[in-house]
Amino acid sequence: MSALGLLDPAELLRRIAERVPTDLQSNIVVIGSIASAWSFRDVSGSGSVATKDIDLLLRPAIDAITTAEIFGRQLLERGWHPRFPNGIQPGNAATPVDQLPALRLSPPDDEENWFVELLGEPQPDQSGRKVWRRFETEMGYFGLPCYRYMPVAVHSAAVSDYGLRIAKPARMALAHLLEHAKPDTTPIANLPGNPPRFAKDVGRAISLWWLAMEQSPIAAENWWLEWRESLDAIYPNAQHQQIQFAKTGLASIQNLLRESHAIALNGVLAPHGTTLKAWRRAYASLMNLVEQC
Repeated sequence: MSALGLLDPAELLRRIAERVPTDLQSNIVVIGSIASAWSFRDVSGSGSVATKDIDLLLRPAIDAITTAEIFGRQLLERGWHPRFPNGIQPGNAATPVDQLPALRLSPPDDEENWFVELLGEPQPDQSGRKVWRRFETEMGYFGLPCYRYMPVAVHSAAVSDYGLRIAKPARMALAHLLEHAKPDTTPIANLPGNPPRFAKDVGRAISLWWLAMEQSPIAAENWWLEWRESLDAIYPNAQHQQIQFAKTGLASIQNLLRESHAIALNGVLAPHGTTLKAWRRAYASLMNLVEQC
């Protein structure tokens, strides 16, 4: 933890890996801000990231519930304690699944004020943006949120030195763009002005692209190859349609670039202070890449 309260991704990954049983490591992929910070740790200013939420995606879909129950039980037995930021308590077998809380757990030594949150890989036939799946713990029932494009985000995830799999930035960015071909306009209540969800998520894709260009002069070639590989593997008969979805998702934010930039400066770009002008250039460059695909 730095003096500014930013989290060190390498240290966090090490601590989490120590608590994940070896037989479950292949079922867990780190996604989100920590995955991004780790992937860009060689970019100047990327040694830390402003987040408290460590997202762990459980896969494959067929084993996600079993993994959630085993992993959740083991962490609770080791003294990790649940967080209920929205005041929603664990339910029972009769509680509607969309009224169950996600399982968020903080380590016993909660001085650093971070927590892990469990998410699930979606079933192959999931069509809705977000589906909850029920799983049981000694405290009651929780919900495992499953987002439809997460298979894109975690495809060919890198294996870190800690044994944990880490989602790659290009694929996480593509998943964000695909998710918002029909923008999610749900307000984010804990952000100033209650911006819509898509402003944050699509903005995250732009942030990852800005960092990728800072990291490598051949970022465009690398991203193009990763995108084509993922789309060929997951949507073998609909690659062109998915690229059009990605273009639509990116276009959705063109009138909210200022708001999206402000959100990014409090997240993955917090250590960088990227200007709005540079942000707009990154947006235009990313749009060009999508169009080339």
